[in-house]
Amino acid sequence: DSLEEGPRFVESEMLSEAELQAIMRYGAPWCCIDTMRRTMLEALQDRNSCELPTEMINGAFLATEQVLFELNLYFGACLKINNTRMPASYNVFMRSFVIFFFAWASLQWAPTIEWLTPIVTGFMVFLINTVIVIGDQMLQPFDLQWSGLPLQKYCVIIENEVMNVSRRHAMFFKCE
Repeated sequence: DSLEEGPRFVESEMLSEAELQAIMRYGAPWCCIDTMRRTMLEALQDRNSCELPTEMINGAFLATEQVLFELNLYFGACLKINNTRMPASYNVFMRSFVIFFFAWASLQWAPTIEWLTPIVTGFMVFLINTVIVIGDQMLQPFDLQWSGLPLQKYCVIIENEVMNVSRRHAMFFKCE
């Protein structure tokens, strides 16, 4: 998102402004997957000039494609969840049902548990409403809420891994 990490990547010269605009235009998940694929291809083609074994290059291509395929599936599943919202009537029904049930239950429990009725009922209403709210928020996997995916953490981990690979690349695969 251009309001989140995009400008930071442009400032650190990890992305150009044109690349950031392309990501915003075509959709971040698939554009990023394509960028990862192209970056890996360029890196392995550069390594090919260092006479790396073909098996090593093919293995790296295969591993990359498998990981990117899985990542593509995960993005697709999250986008499907994100785009398929629960009908508004579902929340209205659930909240109405909770109110009706606990109003009726309070009348039924009052003779048995007496003064504990409001405490027990209040605690149970809180639990049920918490489950409903968590369910609503889980249908928005890309939001920056506590129940959303930890996208910031994923980005930091991927960035660190790319930097580590770059350092190892410089140490172990020097062409002479």
